[in-house]
Amino acid sequence: MGMSEGSHGGTKNIMDALISKKNHSTNTRPHFPAISFNHRDLLKQPSGRVKQKKFINAVNYIHFMGGSLFVNGVDRASGENYFLRVSPEPCWGAEVTCRFPEGSSFDMQNLTIENLIIDDGKSITCMPLKVCEITNEHFSAQISTKGFVFSERQSRRFRSQTVQVRVKQGVHTAAGTLEDFNSNGFRIVLDEDSGYRYDPSQDIEVELYKENMIIYSGRCRLVRVGNDPGSVVVVPFEDQRIVYKRRKLRNPRLNLIPTPKIVFAHPFSNQQVAYEISDITTSGFSVYEGVDRSLLIPGLIIHDVDILLAGSMKMSCNVQVVYSQKSRRNIRRFGIAIIDMDMSTYSKLFDILSNADDVHANFTSSISMDSLWEFFFESGFIYPKKYASLSRHKERFKKTYEVLYQKGREIFGYFTYQRNGVIYGHASIIKAYHRTWMIHHLAARPLEKKRTGLFVLKHILHYFDGLYRMPAVGMDYMIFYFRPENSFPDYFFGGFCRKLNNPKACSMDRFAHLICQKNHGGALPDGWTVRSASAHDIEELTQWYDEISGGLMIKAFCFGPGDSQGESVEEMYARAGLKRKYSLAKISYGDQTKAIVLIDESDAGANLSDLLNSIKVFVPNSRGVPWNILKKAICEIAGEAYEGEEFPVLIYPVSYADQESIPYDKAYNLWALDVRYGDDYSEHLKAKAKFSVIKFGIGYLKKKFLKS
Repeated sequence: MGMSEGSHGGTKNIMDALISKKNHSTNTRPHFPAISFNHRDLLKQPSGRVKQKKFINAVNYIHFMGGSLFVNGVDRASGENYFLRVSPEPCWGAEVTCRFPEGSSFDMQNLTIENLIIDDGKSITCMPLKVCEITNEHFSAQISTKGFVFSERQSRRFRSQTVQVRVKQGVHTAAGTLEDFNSNGFRIVLDEDSGYRYDPSQDIEVELYKENMIIYSGRCRLVRVGNDPGSVVVVPFEDQRIVYKRRKLRNPRLNLIPTPKIVFAHPFSNQQVAYEISDITTSGFSVYEGVDRSLLIPGLIIHDVDILLAGSMKMSCNVQVVYSQKSRRNIRRFGIAIIDMDMSTYSKLFDILSNADDVHANFTSSISMDSLWEFFFESGFIYPKKYASLSRHKERFKKTYEVLYQKGREIFGYFTYQRNGVIYGHASIIKAYHRTWMIHHLAARPLEKKRTGLFVLKHILHYFDGLYRMPAVGMDYMIFYFRPENSFPDYFFGGFCRKLNNPKACSMDRFAHLICQKNHGGALPDGWTVRSASAHDIEELTQWYDEISGGLMIKAFCFGPGDSQGESVEEMYARAGLKRKYSLAKISYGDQTKAIVLIDESDAGANLSDLLNSIKVFVPNSRGVPWNILKKAICEIAGEAYEGEEFPVLIYPVSYADQESIPYDKAYNLWALDVRYGDDYSEHLKAKAKFSVIKFGIGYLKKKFLKS
């Protein structure tokens, strides 16, 4: 059955008649496998011929696959015509043997068999027979030297397996099953004979499910309600699905050699399917397929797709078909979006694509830790004062970094810009909180007078461009700490925040940073207490922060209600052999909350500035909160959380530190992005990164000049 609107006008195919109550009736005798057929004129409208040898090969294929075919015969007693489903035996020559279904009580010997019929989904093949033997269990017959092909379809039809359907039009809804499909549409059998309720002049919403997962959803056109009112045929609109926001500056699409492939079990039929990929990015790819055999439909969601690359590398993902375009005669191009992929797999794919585009770019390739440490010192990322603070724990830092780079694939991603094993640029991200990732490092040094920082930034942008869309990665927010005087991140990150001017999308908040000593604490004065923070305390903190900033910081720290659903960060780090947890405490005087404390705990070196192994203090009301008392409370908390004598403290807002004349050594801007605005951020940075070194320098000088 052709699934186009014109398929039900003009020549009608045999199997349409087979399922139509108007054209047949099922014999009511028990176990009777035959369907009466009263339109023999349809057998006189062939559209082609088939040779005996080809027909025999088709019969043997059906036997090999455990399938069935039909015979057409006449009941000599009643003169009525029937179709019967039969199972073929292996066919070695011009004689074929077929078995009737077990348990049939119909007198098969009273049947004159005329034709053997194969429906391959695209056409009906009819071969005349001359019966040699017939019993109630089987028959044998001579095959004619030629047969006939009827009602060839534009697109092959495929049988569906265990796909549930829900249709809706206005107030009418119904459930059913998908019986068969092709690229032009679906034939649906409704659970109730309710097809007559639906108006062909109105669109119909169709949702398809398998194992409780949605695999298709879209508007369709109702082209036919069968004479059986429980059967309908619908045709999807060929509209393009908007999975991701359109961009002005897209990641480069690459044509890889050798050509990668995708392999999957089709969600409608369970049939194994393979396509060659034409071009690919981390966001998706395109394939080509002939119109007559197409299994792809815009809107189709496919789970567990394997991308196969050279060297037997296999990467799994979930995808959705987003468009179908005519390419050339009888060939269509299908655009397919990657809608989910885990962190490790995404990084592997990006490594292949970025390395194909730039030989110096590396994402998951093995890295020399000695070369990495040399780069950190040579580039100035580890400067003398920073090294002074970490040198006492250098062996622990080395161990933590080895684990991160070798085992932390689901919580850590890194990029290096290398030539012959020497690192010239490095950037990394780490899962900091339940739904928040942190830009971990961003450093570069010149490579033959090139500003490698821009190359690093370009690749990080391309990497981030697809990463934040993957649900498996678990990214709602991206954060980045940087010093206000650092011009590079202020230009590329701070500049976007100021330009967007929407703190609910992107915000910056400033902390004062200092190093405290545990032995500077002591007993708290009477009336002062330290307790775990409650949901009410979090709510009050959020209200205060919204009033003074209105940004994303509190949300990005993920300690609100519902922010800890699913696997915890602590469990994910533990799987890699690392420590990570965070909790909230409150410092009170009597029944008044004076400060809220975020206690971040991790292995030494998880962040070189220990920003994930520090105390962050929020002071909602600076009046009546003396620093000497607050410091005692902080030291009490640190005594239980940290092993060493020193620990970092970040204070918010900075105005409290200034008010109390706290001698902090530096300030940090906490930049936070809601990844729902990731497309806007990506477009902004890609536009910035297109600047030449000269333009970057001019823009930077103008900025400095205007400030002065």
